[in-house]
Amino acid sequence: MKKVSIVIGLYNSEKTIGAVLKEIDEAFVESGKYKYEVVLVDDYSPDGVYDVVKKIAQQDKRIKVLHLSKNAGQTNAVIEGYHYADGDYIVEMDDDLQMPAREIIHMLTVLEEGDYDVVFAKYQQQKESAFRRLGSKFNNKMAEWMIGKPKEIRVNSFFIMRKFVKDEFLKYSNHYPYLYGIIFSITKNVANVDVEHRERTNGKSNYTFKKLFGLWLNGFLNFSVQPLRVATKLGFLITFLSFIVIILLIIQRMVAPTQAIGWTSIMISVIFFSGVQLIGIGLLGEYLGRLYLSTSGLPRTTVRETINCEKEEETKEE
Repeated sequence: MKKVSIVIGLYNSEKTIGAVLKEIDEAFVESGKYKYEVVLVDDYSPDGVYDVVKKIAQQDKRIKVLHLSKNAGQTNAVIEGYHYADGDYIVEMDDDLQMPAREIIHMLTVLEEGDYDVVFAKYQQQKESAFRRLGSKFNNKMAEWMIGKPKEIRVNSFFIMRKFVKDEFLKYSNHYPYLYGIIFSITKNVANVDVEHRERTNGKSNYTFKKLFGLWLNGFLNFSVQPLRVATKLGFLITFLSFIVIILLIIQRMVAPTQAIGWTSIMISVIFFSGVQLIGIGLLGEYLGRLYLSTSGLPRTTVRETINCEKEEETKEE
């Protein structure tokens, strides 16, 4: 009987995580085909979710709990959880009850029968705000352009991968991980499964515009040099247009030598070209800054406390 590890990042989910764990248990008991464990990573949540899962884990050894010493963001938190996931298959899902746990069995069936490496959930109707739906569409388009994601594949944070994908995943040491970029750098043998997406029953999404922008930036800068190439192409285009403008100004001066050249046009040109230069310098600085942080040896996450993780900790020490 193969084992499934379900990794869940926790943040402001004190009121929902109990129901999520109950659904997971019911789905696997009904299936009877797999063993399972759940790796819960408390991303320094400000509510009482850690106390809730701590009590649950003390009664159920299949529940592993990691308590981080500071907020690291969802992606870094779940990657830390991957270190403690020893199943044949690894599932990532959210803690807000919007992803039905029964769909895990369906996704596992598709992964095994199709011999896929990764299977992503695909929502026919995403029960999120217009802003989040727009963000998801942008994220998928960006993944197509930057990392070569197949157009027919939709990505989101509910997916299943084989153990070897997880093992390769853990070799990535950059401080700004982009989940889907890493996956598609490992394999293109992926598929989608249509699943239900439920209405949010508690609170609101933890993804603000700032967090979404940071996620997109990781995708833009960590897995491609396309932004630098765009800046280079833009520089050549502006240089070409500048030569045309210079020629036109020379002709204008020759035809009407007494005509005054406008102050406004000069200022617009100066401001425009200065902005383009700053964008290029900013992109280059961002690349260098990320490279520096990734080679500095600073930890992405720090685990303050663990529960039911003794076996994995001993393995890592060896």
